[in-house]
Amino acid sequence: MAWSYATHYSCDNCGEVYDLNQPLNTCPQCGGLLEIHYDLDKMKLELRPEQFAGREPSMWRWHEFYPLRSASHMISLGEGGTPLIPSVYAGPKLGLDRLYFKNDALMPTGSFKDRGFSLAVSFAKELGITRGLTYSSGNAGASFAAYAKRAGMHAAVLVEYLANPVKKSIIELYGADTATLYFDSMTEITDMLEQAVTNLGLYQFVNFINPVRHEAMKGYAYEISQLMDWAAPDVMIHPVGTGGGIWGAWKGFRELQQLGWISSLPRMVAVQPSATAPIPRAFRQGLTRAERHGDTSKTIAQSIAADSPIQGGTRVLRAVYDSGGFAEEVTDEEILEAMQWLGNEGICAEPASASTVAALKRAVAEGRIQSGESVVCVITGSGLKQPGAIQQTVTESPLRLNASYPELRELLSKLWG
Repeated sequence: MAWSYATHYSCDNCGEVYDLNQPLNTCPQCGGLLEIHYDLDKMKLELRPEQFAGREPSMWRWHEFYPLRSASHMISLGEGGTPLIPSVYAGPKLGLDRLYFKNDALMPTGSFKDRGFSLAVSFAKELGITRGLTYSSGNAGASFAAYAKRAGMHAAVLVEYLANPVKKSIIELYGADTATLYFDSMTEITDMLEQAVTNLGLYQFVNFINPVRHEAMKGYAYEISQLMDWAAPDVMIHPVGTGGGIWGAWKGFRELQQLGWISSLPRMVAVQPSATAPIPRAFRQGLTRAERHGDTSKTIAQSIAADSPIQGGTRVLRAVYDSGGFAEEVTDEEILEAMQWLGNEGICAEPASASTVAALKRAVAEGRIQSGESVVCVITGSGLKQPGAIQQTVTESPLRLNASYPELRELLSKLWG
């Protein structure tokens, strides 16, 4: 068996094919997004689900499904293999018997970005890349900084001016070179970075412009399907900024179906905050390309505040349409309530992550998700990185007591009767 069954890149737009040994971002011919392909026919002959059961519980359990050619270049902090947690609070409230949370808040740097950067930095190391660039609202920058440092790579992170101060500090803690980035729209950022690729030959790690990061998100499909006895959930709900998570997961589920390991595919649900929701807006209009929409400064869900998705969000919309899913927007008030709900599940989620539960509540009320369906909400990041948001969801208890047994007895009597 091969360490990897990856074969080549191809361009979404012009179809041009490229060798994986080339350090490419977007297509050199037309600037389109590149996708990595695999020899699924050979994988079907040589691989079986049971072969993966005894391997270490990380995303690298599935290394044959990623483009890295050699284990010697792998940069890992133990990412992936996060639990699929059955709901004990939200599910009963919504009448759902099979609601689960894929809790990537437990990742090494506190977010699902660790999947993508573990793979992308490892792949870059294999190609001989020694320096790289990304922009970030916080989580991606922290993850890139951590994995680049482990790889001995110089990392430059352009941190969005709206980023949470705690997240900014975490990026610098991991040793990246940082600069605060000011902009009017996400389009300005992508235009700037695409010019850097063309004119400077700079290798960068921005989702989709980097063709490797989203490949790691296929691990959602493998991990979830394995934990569900090789069946896909009926619905998978994912927060969307650039959309690498939902696109990668959808690609992973399709691969498993092609291999014959699962018999059906989930409906994919993309969630964005109402203040900046170009994907739901395009979906409502039946469009295959999203236009700039909203104001990224007007939402608490910083990690998914994206007013103009990369190359029109075509991949995200394709995943939604092809799966028979939908795109939903949710308000900050709904997100804050969802954070409280997740707290009752024992999960401390940042606002972007809690958006999945807010969208689920809407979808159940609208009849888009039925009581008998199995649903997975992806929790992409820890609420500990955005403490101000947690403080908005709860109020400090007014109860006070001195350290004396009579006062404690009186307090507990009031609380518990």
